[in-house]
Amino acid sequence: MYESLYFPLIFLAAMVGVCTALFAVLYRDRPGAKPAAVFAGTASVWAVVEGLRVVQTGLETMVFWTGIALSLSVLLPPAWLLFVLEYTGSGRRYTRQLVAAVLVEPLLFLSVVWTNDAHELVWSTTEIVGYGAFDGLAIEFELAFWAHQVYAALLLTVGALLLVRMLLETDRLYQWQGIALLVAVLVPMSTNAIYSFGLFPSGIDPTAISYVLASVVLVVTVLETELLGVAPATRQLGREAVLSELDDAMIILDDSGRIVDANPAGTTLLGQPVADCLGRRLGDLIPTLTDALDSSTAQRQVELELDGKRRYYDLRRSELYRGYGTISGQVLSLRDITEQRQREQRLDVLNRLLRHNVRNELNVVRGSIELASSDIDADEPIARLETATRAVDGIVARSNKLGRLSRMLDSEQGTGIDIAAELRGERQTGGLSPAGGEVTLDLPETLAVDGGSALVAVFEELVSNAIEHNDSADPRVVVRFDATQSSDTHAVIEVSDNGPGIEQQELQTILSGRETPLQHSTGVGLWLVNWVVERAGGTVVFENDDGCTVRVRLPRVRPTGGD
Repeated sequence: MYESLYFPLIFLAAMVGVCTALFAVLYRDRPGAKPAAVFAGTASVWAVVEGLRVVQTGLETMVFWTGIALSLSVLLPPAWLLFVLEYTGSGRRYTRQLVAAVLVEPLLFLSVVWTNDAHELVWSTTEIVGYGAFDGLAIEFELAFWAHQVYAALLLTVGALLLVRMLLETDRLYQWQGIALLVAVLVPMSTNAIYSFGLFPSGIDPTAISYVLASVVLVVTVLETELLGVAPATRQLGREAVLSELDDAMIILDDSGRIVDANPAGTTLLGQPVADCLGRRLGDLIPTLTDALDSSTAQRQVELELDGKRRYYDLRRSELYRGYGTISGQVLSLRDITEQRQREQRLDVLNRLLRHNVRNELNVVRGSIELASSDIDADEPIARLETATRAVDGIVARSNKLGRLSRMLDSEQGTGIDIAAELRGERQTGGLSPAGGEVTLDLPETLAVDGGSALVAVFEELVSNAIEHNDSADPRVVVRFDATQSSDTHAVIEVSDNGPGIEQQELQTILSGRETPLQHSTGVGLWLVNWVVERAGGTVVFENDDGCTVRVRLPRVRPTGGD
């Protein structure tokens, strides 16, 4: 019985179908892979059932296996249609209602198959046909069978038409895939028609084998990239190496916003291994990016917090297409522009200082000297020259501050410091005790923060600025640790004074992050404060209420390890 070519061919097809289905399940996240897996699995089981039928000898047993084969065959046309809908993108958001509607007729046909003895609407007569090595079952089909064949042909044709539309819209790169799929579905359609109309020898049904061959084409088409990846080409290896070495964070999302892949820089930004991120929505890991994903803008700047420090990124978004006009996902590229943004701010401020402040002060010098020259015989020449001298001193002081600022910002960022001890030391040496006011420190014994020694200059600037612009009769400044606003990761230090507060234009300029001819600050001190604190990963908040309060939020020094 086992010498027959038909019998081993059936089981060979079944083995191929099972392997094809398993491969599709392995890459089930690819568009069309799940319906393709159902298609291949069903075809392979049908082939096994066909093999079991031909090795039987009793009519009743052969009829039973025929019913099993018909029950399996009803799943293949719906699986084909759902595959095409998902693969082409025509129905990438098809609903459960659509799946249920497609399966209504197959379920009705199944009920008719298993009650055929009562009505004989599927088949009326059966007869065993001997072929020497095995027996076949000749069947005379009736109305319900032919009605189901029409429905199955309709589903297969609709899927084929969707592929034809794809061929008309896609480029050459994907046309061969569409042609291969069309040929693949035409083979089982033709084979089934030939069998149903009795053009094959009675009792021999090769439809299951043809469906297995079609399933191989489906899975190969969907998983072409993975199949080629078994022996990676140099180009693929090069691409992976380039992505791995990129400093820019690259995150790949599917069309639902779920993470598909990320390079090492992207993994760092996500804050956990890429394996733990796969399938999760990007907005759940980095909520700040939710608005960026909802926006139609392809490029924008975003502000994120990484390791407790504020960073600025240039976000670029590129949509991924399958080559036939449907979006299958997007690639996010995030470039850290924190240093670039601060350099641009520095250039804006330096430009304003040279263009506006220095020019105005030199005009004062020139005017004072001219007036002193014209009034040389008067009683006020010395006062005029003193005004010019103060203006020159102001230029020198600004130049010194700019030099100090450039040295601090261009140097390497320092490690953690005990800011409480540093500020107490500065007060003892006079660096934090400017003339003309009273400075009070309310700090803990130790307060370790990140940012280096440049942070000391921040508080010197805030204190001196508060005293210099304080018009009260008794200028007072308090530098204190705010325990209520602090946390385990950040420390907040307040600098409060009893002066008139900072002018609104000054605050708006600092908050906007850039200077314009119509909106600019009058000095460089607040910029120094903002730049150094941001460079340390902290934030600065200004509040005008019965004086001015500046809250400096700094990252605490992280423990180096241990039990």
